[in-house]
Amino acid sequence: MKIHVYAALKDYFQPEFEVSGLVRNTDELKALLLTLNDKAAGILSACRFAVEEGFIDNAFKLNEYDTVVIIPPSSGG
Repeated sequence: MKIHVYAALKDYFQPEFEVSGLVRNTDELKALLLTLNDKAAGILSACRFAVEEGFIDNAFKLNEYDTVVIIPPSSGG
């Protein structure tokens, strides 16, 4: 599974990387990412996830060939 992260998440992960293993939904993906860097827990809990240019929720069934975009909350004007 390919992962793309943006903004503040780049303080915790490379902008683009791959993960392997059984990941069926966003909760499992968050848990896997926390094994890579547990300091990202706070920001990951507030992020939105997207696949194929559409936001997804935890009910979305991820597969190993998906490209997941993780977008942290933004602020500013």
